[in-house]
Amino acid sequence: MVIPADLPALVAPVAWMLGTWEGWGMHAQPAAPGQEASAEVPADSPVIEEIRGDVVGDQMRLVTRVYAGEASAPIDPTWDAAQGLAAIQKGDLISEETVYVSVAPSDAPLPPPGQYNPREFTATSASTEGHSAVWDGVSVGPRVQMVSDAIALGADATRVTHLGRMFGLVAGELMWTQEHTLDGEDEADVEISGRLHRTEQASTASGEVIEGIDDSQDGFLV
Repeated sequence: MVIPADLPALVAPVAWMLGTWEGWGMHAQPAAPGQEASAEVPADSPVIEEIRGDVVGDQMRLVTRVYAGEASAPIDPTWDAAQGLAAIQKGDLISEETVYVSVAPSDAPLPPPGQYNPREFTATSASTEGHSAVWDGVSVGPRVQMVSDAIALGADATRVTHLGRMFGLVAGELMWTQEHTLDGEDEADVEISGRLHRTEQASTASGEVIEGIDDSQDGFLV
């Protein structure tokens, strides 16, 4: 594998997320603050998810779209991305979010093959759900964890005080989950989860396809 010469070094630690990912997940409908879960609270709903990762300067841009879904069969939590896409019909757009990820420079020595240095990053996001956020995060090989540092809420946005998100590459699929804490609550609840497969590779500014990351060079991974 040849790594594109114009792939920015600061994007390399998260380059495995680049490209187009499509799949399915579950979207929770939490009770209102202080309200116990009951029969009146809607159950988790299936959703169709699309994530697009691109290089923008020395940053990575992630655009995530979540659509309502209607399953043609009982939901099986073991479905992979392709099985979920085949069984769930895509409906109306629920939300769209854009995130810009900026990885901090590092002068740490390269780790042995198969091991990865933690790389800290910051991110900013804006969502059609009426909130924007500043995030702190860390990338370790094919795993990313990020937590909100500050959240700005629009007048009609759900009143959240905390957001947390995790991504991981498992058997070639992008697995992710997001939790949130509602105003007035002490514990975080899972808001959404997803399982996606890559349907299109990303390219650098020169047009070279970014196929993945190579263990042998600078901590890259496939």
